[in-house]
Amino acid sequence: MSATAQVTYRTRGIVAVAAGLLLPMGGSCSVVLDFPQCVDHVDCTNVEGFELECRNNVCVEPIPPGTISCGSDADCFGFFDDTVICAPDNTCAALTTDRCELRIRPSDVASDDVVYIGSILPRTGTYTTVGAPLENAIELAVEDFNSTVALPNGGRVGWVACDSQGNPALAAEAARELMEAGVTAVVGPALSSEVIDVANVTAPAGALLLTPTASAEILAQLADDGLVWRVNGNDASQAAAIADRIAQMDPVPERVVALVKNDLYGQGLLESLAPRLANTLPGDGLGTLLYSDLDSFATTEALLSEYGARVAAIFDSNPEVIVVLGSVEARELILFYLEAWAGANPRPTLPHFIVSSEAVPMLEGIVQGVSESFRPTLMNRLEGVDHDTLDPSNYDAFEIRYDIRFSEVEAGLSAGLAYDATMAVLLAMGGSEGTSGSQVAEGLGRLADKSGTPVSFGEGLSFVATTQQVLLSGANVDLRGVSGEIDFDLVTGDVRRNLSGFDVEGSSGGSPRIVVRRRYELNEAPSVTGTWSDL
Repeated sequence: MSATAQVTYRTRGIVAVAAGLLLPMGGSCSVVLDFPQCVDHVDCTNVEGFELECRNNVCVEPIPPGTISCGSDADCFGFFDDTVICAPDNTCAALTTDRCELRIRPSDVASDDVVYIGSILPRTGTYTTVGAPLENAIELAVEDFNSTVALPNGGRVGWVACDSQGNPALAAEAARELMEAGVTAVVGPALSSEVIDVANVTAPAGALLLTPTASAEILAQLADDGLVWRVNGNDASQAAAIADRIAQMDPVPERVVALVKNDLYGQGLLESLAPRLANTLPGDGLGTLLYSDLDSFATTEALLSEYGARVAAIFDSNPEVIVVLGSVEARELILFYLEAWAGANPRPTLPHFIVSSEAVPMLEGIVQGVSESFRPTLMNRLEGVDHDTLDPSNYDAFEIRYDIRFSEVEAGLSAGLAYDATMAVLLAMGGSEGTSGSQVAEGLGRLADKSGTPVSFGEGLSFVATTQQVLLSGANVDLRGVSGEIDFDLVTGDVRRNLSGFDVEGSSGGSPRIVVRRRYELNEAPSVTGTWSDL
């Protein structure tokens, strides 16, 4: 539709007031009132329901920012608004879009002196409980950095938060929008299934990608020009930990069923777990059932049909152990099984449940989903395995600050990882004369030098200035974050982590809480196996 197309627009009170004006009835002159068609964008809606824009008090079609040339942010502010900046290719680019939102832009420096980082996390939808604490931790890290130091050129750091909804395609689209705006470092995504799609956008653009929580083994094997990193552990060690946990059960089970989410995370874990269990179980001792992501179903009926079929298949197998290699949907699957088990006549022996890392935060909700009288029985047969993410010396202070700043959303097991990922990116930027993706990657390597100056996040916010001073002096740092040692492997971008075994126990307040009761200590690198010990 052209700018002269028929427009239905909502005018403000000025029109209503004008209609009631008492104008002189006589005299030799007349009054002509020329009211504007619009005051701002909200006043313009065309007859087909599409939003138009208000420019010079006239409703017109939106102009794509990328079609406008610029030499500075001010050029774009004047044409659009202050959420549209001048990108490195000298065209305007929007920071706030359908998927992304400008969340932090420091006001104590000129807009052109702000360097933006991005995040791609599930803010809405099925995985909101995953993304919310991660976004909060990113915000805290950016605030901490900006309140303590500036970038070497005197600039500050801004933050653009994008919502992936846990969907790889939407995550990739958000990445494209960040790349158009010239963002060179992205924290996220949260889920392993999203990372490859996003990396296929960010790496060719020369941007660094640092995921706080993704753990799939294949992410260490990407051809990414050294631009994809993570602060969580690798699932090769998680598979070994789960297999060894099953092997030490007394008696050793003869039949195990793995419920496997049909995505990169679930299938990747199974590929590592299955051959390890082959040495423990009889020849046909492992059964595998794939299931779909919660968001893949068009209707509730379709979800219940598939998940019901999986539960029925488990009953046919009559396993002693059920392993769920998945995420938030583990709650529904296990509760569906328990509902069927409670109604069975006769009831089979209640199996032991083990959930993998992405499902560990669901353990409390699983227990809360059954009757109080049954909870003790279930808690004795339910556990989870996750990478170590809570450093004993640094996490408590972080959690206190997080809880005060974001009282409505618990930090959980992953907020510390997001804080560490974001702060590592910021420290790498703050200790370098440039902020390109390759320069940030080089800076990350300088933070993981075991012979470097030891710096811990437990030192109070002074660690930010200390790290910057060390890096700018030409020396390196041995960094210890909220989640523990951040010892990046400079070839794979991985961090090597031990694992924890979680149980669910009653608390003094009556609500079930997850508690670390076992530790899986990895053998000397590069081994991915280790030994379980009770705490």
